[in-house]
Amino acid sequence: MKKIRVAGPPGTGKTTYLVERYYDALDKYRPSDIIVISHTRTAADHIREKINDPESIKKYHKKTGKDLFNLIKETKKIREKNVSTIHKYCKDKQGGLDVFQVTDYDRLKNKYPIFNKYTLNKKFSFTESLFKRHPFFKFKSFARDNGKDLTPYYRTLSFEEREEYKYTIQEIIQMNDLYLDYKTNHLINEGRNNILDFQDMVENFCSPKYKDPIIKVLMVDEAQDSSVIQRKAELKMSKNCDLFYKAGDPDQSIFEFAGADPDSFHKEFAQPEEELDIGYRCPRKINNWCREVIKDVWDHYGYTRKWTPRTEEGKIVEGEIYPLMNLSQDPNLHLLIDKLKNTKETFIFTLRSGEPEDMLDFIVKLNLPIKPLSDKIQSFSYPKREIDIQRMYLSFSKGEAISLVKAKKIIKAINSDYHGSNYSLEALDKLDKKPYTIDYFIEKKYILPIIKKTNDFQTISKGNDIKLKNYIRSIVNNNRDLEKPRIFIANIHTIKGMEFDNVVLDLKITREEPKFTKKRLKFVAGSRARKSLWLIKSMGLSL
Repeated sequence: MKKIRVAGPPGTGKTTYLVERYYDALDKYRPSDIIVISHTRTAADHIREKINDPESIKKYHKKTGKDLFNLIKETKKIREKNVSTIHKYCKDKQGGLDVFQVTDYDRLKNKYPIFNKYTLNKKFSFTESLFKRHPFFKFKSFARDNGKDLTPYYRTLSFEEREEYKYTIQEIIQMNDLYLDYKTNHLINEGRNNILDFQDMVENFCSPKYKDPIIKVLMVDEAQDSSVIQRKAELKMSKNCDLFYKAGDPDQSIFEFAGADPDSFHKEFAQPEEELDIGYRCPRKINNWCREVIKDVWDHYGYTRKWTPRTEEGKIVEGEIYPLMNLSQDPNLHLLIDKLKNTKETFIFTLRSGEPEDMLDFIVKLNLPIKPLSDKIQSFSYPKREIDIQRMYLSFSKGEAISLVKAKKIIKAINSDYHGSNYSLEALDKLDKKPYTIDYFIEKKYILPIIKKTNDFQTISKGNDIKLKNYIRSIVNNNRDLEKPRIFIANIHTIKGMEFDNVVLDLKITREEPKFTKKRLKFVAGSRARKSLWLIKSMGLSL
């Protein structure tokens, strides 16, 4: 086996390098012999899309003279399976075993109320969200990612970290026994015993009962994020390989809590076989800022990365958002507001953890659309549905025929004071699936004629406070909802691997963390920027 470690700072094209090596491998190997894995669904989707991208194929053709367009097109379905997360790969190797679902959790909490003690009947939309956000499942996942049993893992946590999980270790052990019993025994009568969860997928695969797979070329992207158990799986996958590509950057290892080991990765990648150094993302000022942030880490491990910035100068702006709710008095914020409102540049508002309430409030006051990049942000739900209805009503109120689906959404969202005598959900559901005008529903007494006197849906809608109604009006009236999403909000861990024109980074942290952890987080956040980096310095602890 030939192992090729590929290292490089942010924006140096590690994923592009893997894509080109994938194309190279097609000269000798079948697409089914090439496996590409990453650690998140988003990252796996990204590299798959890049392999399938006509522009990537075109650039490779121009560079090498090899035209792979037809081959890539014909083998697209193979990559749906072979370019994936490590969890999905391991699951597929175990056949048709069922995965623990949200419905299973609902049965579990109904039978054992302790699972609902701190979630208060919170609804989880999908299993991945459950394992990330429920205190017990989150704790159990991280313990297993770190290769530790529950009690030893609990002992490694600080008091603040233990507080975040809410449950005592005694409660966690009790819940674990109930959970394991449920997975193995509770559903036997329903024919669904031996249910898997995400960690089961990887742990089972690593056991001796599963043979080492026959993989000719294995590629691991974002390898610095691999947990203890994932590294075992990668080793097993590579046993029969001719080529094993492992791409990553130790300076971007920010998932220590989930079992990643930055120290060992730094040592493993001290002398990589391939080192990429041309930066395609960060301009000079931001490149220098990132270098200064990570310098202590480089000094500790005895190396300095080559990292050529883009020729553009770039910009770094330091400000304070929390004391400056009177935004008119800060020239830097004026500049930020102008770019937010009057350009098509992309922005990410990011922070270490917690709820970005101040950031959200700032953007909402500007009446700008926001797209949260993860479901971890709970303090604000962007009213996309309400905005869509506001826009749909503009044409509906003018007498234009719209689809039954759209009409039902509008009528259901109208305040009950404006419903006619014949209104009912059952009556609406019985209508023929064809376009309808507002006059039809008025004539049939589903809604009252008075609603035709307004083209502003917020005056007749149910729910929403005045602040949100005004926000919805402004978004639609200024056609902001028709713009391509460009203002995003997420924590630092979510945005790793992404890039934006501008990064607005809140340096605040809620508890003290190890020095190198803070530096890596700061480094990852700042290095997402293509043009400008805006630093928010708030009171208290900071990165």
